[in-house]
Amino acid sequence: MKLFKRLTILFTLLLVTACSSLNAIIGKEQLEQQKPIPELTRSLEHKTMPERYVIEPISDINIEAEAAMLMNGITGDVLFDKNIHESLAVASMSKIMTELLVLEAIEEGKISWEDTVMISDYAFTISNHPGFASVHLQQDQDYTVQELFHAMAIRSANDATIALAELVSGSEKEFVMLMNKKAEQLELNDSYFVNSTGLTNEDLQNNHSTGSISDKNMMSAEDLAKLAKYIIDHYPQLLEITKMQEFIFQNETYTNSNWMLPGLQVDLIEEDVTFEGVDGLKTGFTDDAGYGFTGTVQIKDIRFISVIIGTKEIENRFLETNILYDAVLQQLETR
Repeated sequence: MKLFKRLTILFTLLLVTACSSLNAIIGKEQLEQQKPIPELTRSLEHKTMPERYVIEPISDINIEAEAAMLMNGITGDVLFDKNIHESLAVASMSKIMTELLVLEAIEEGKISWEDTVMISDYAFTISNHPGFASVHLQQDQDYTVQELFHAMAIRSANDATIALAELVSGSEKEFVMLMNKKAEQLELNDSYFVNSTGLTNEDLQNNHSTGSISDKNMMSAEDLAKLAKYIIDHYPQLLEITKMQEFIFQNETYTNSNWMLPGLQVDLIEEDVTFEGVDGLKTGFTDDAGYGFTGTVQIKDIRFISVIIGTKEIENRFLETNILYDAVLQQLETR
């Protein structure tokens, strides 16, 4: 009888142990099934994506710039990359982040297009600094948010950018905190901002509020492409502004700094750098950053986003972008 009880207890223990092991194996298999496999996920996404949107990577071209990138704006695929993860000075291309935060403030009702903006001593000082892109703001006049936004997006006006940053956050220091917070939210891991404009802190005439006097806004080509895609996806109306060839501000006509816009005539260069379908996005230049351009173009029914950082000549940022756009255009035309 005692032997029978012992055998029963032993059998029960063995059964419990076996069941626990089986449950552990099943649970592990279920967990593994829940984990996305990058290669498989990517292939499945492309199987569901219409074939006409899938573009093959470009590998047979040479881009003369510190960094360059071309992205499929629909799929997010990287079609060309050169040094895309290095954090570099990007000058006024960092204004794309300022544009995003202003558009968000308008959407949230914190400010409106019709609000009038007073010009601070800081914005006035930068406005009257020789050589800086500006629209010559005066302190005895009020300007609307819409006027200043056009000046920022089309003229790349530093004075208008500072005025908008101060309106949104009360001070540029607080606005820069928003810029870095947004960069963290968007996982722009190679980006860091010290001002709203992209000028170096040394350029700001002792008005810098973040970082040291030698600091400047830093971004990678990949971060710029991701930021450009985000703002276009969420605020496509921005392109209605950035595609304008010129705008009039205080009775003066300013030409868009994006010389790739179709039909735009620029007397400063002999070469035609325009490209059909280009409608944005942002140029940049400082002595530290060189010439840069974050562009976007609609070719057939696909939007592309490009980034060029650090060319030596003003027109080269557009010529190198043309090479990228031509490469995908040829691919689409051979289908």
